[in-house]
Amino acid sequence: MTETLLKYFQLLKTEKLQSKSVPKTFLECNDFQNMLDSGIVLKSSVGRGYIYELNQEKRQVFENWFAKKFPNAEIEVTDRASSIAKFKNSKKSKEKSVIVFLKGNKQVKINNETVDLQEYTQKFGFFACVLESLETEKLCFVENKESFLQAEKVISQDYVFVHSYGRIGKNLLEKIQTNKVLVFSDYDYIGLNEYLKCKSVFENTSFFVPENYDLLFEQYAKEITLNRKKGQKASKNVLASQNETVLRICRDLQTKQKFLEQESLFINL
Repeated sequence: MTETLLKYFQLLKTEKLQSKSVPKTFLECNDFQNMLDSGIVLKSSVGRGYIYELNQEKRQVFENWFAKKFPNAEIEVTDRASSIAKFKNSKKSKEKSVIVFLKGNKQVKINNETVDLQEYTQKFGFFACVLESLETEKLCFVENKESFLQAEKVISQDYVFVHSYGRIGKNLLEKIQTNKVLVFSDYDYIGLNEYLKCKSVFENTSFFVPENYDLLFEQYAKEITLNRKKGQKASKNVLASQNETVLRICRDLQTKQKFLEQESLFINL
C-alpha cells in the first residue's frame, strides 16, 4: 500500500492521473481524499471518468507534505533499515537474504564450504546460516519449526532437513543443488503450493504423506474457518494441477472443509 501511495503521489507532481488507470486503494486513501477536500488536488470530469491534477497554486503545500511523508523517496529499499528510511515502516522491505536452518547426519556443501551437519546437529540441534549455495544428495523441506526439530522421527535420515525463514521461493530454490527433494508440510493449500514450486525446479520432488494419513485426518483434522487469512485459498497452480497427491489432499480440503497439521504425525511417538 505504501509503495502504491508513493508511486502515484510522485506521478501527481508531473502528470494528470486518469481515474481508470489509478487503483482504488490510492483514490480512497485518507491522504488523497484530504488533498481533494483541501483543493491541493483538483478533480474534473472527462468522459465516463475523472482527471486528477495538482493545483499549481498549492504545489508548495503538496511538496512540503510529500517531503515529510516520504523523506527519502529516491533510495532503494534493500533491507529493513532502508525501508524505515523510505516508508517509515520496516515491513515494506523485501528480504533478499535467505536464512535457513539445517540438520542431519551428512556432510554437505554450504556456501562452497564443506560442513559436517552431524556434528552441529548433535552439539546444537541444527546449523543456521545465510544461504548463498547448498549442495546435497537428498533434501527435505520442513514447513514448521517444531516439526523440523523432530523430523527424523517420521522421515528417513537419508535426507538433510531444511527449514527456511519464510516461505519457499525462487530466491531459495535457485541456491540449491540436489538430486531428490521431499516436501513435509501441513496438508493444506500452502503446503501443496510449495510442493508444486519445488517440483517446478526439481523434477524428482515428492510430497510426504504418511501411510496412516487417512486415520490421522479422521482423528485430528482441523476445520477450515472463514476468518483464517492464509493457508486455505488454493493458488492457480494447485487448482490446475493433475498431480495425484495434490488431487488427493485437495479432495479432503474441498469436500470435508478440514486440513491436517503436520505436527499431528508426532502424536504418541
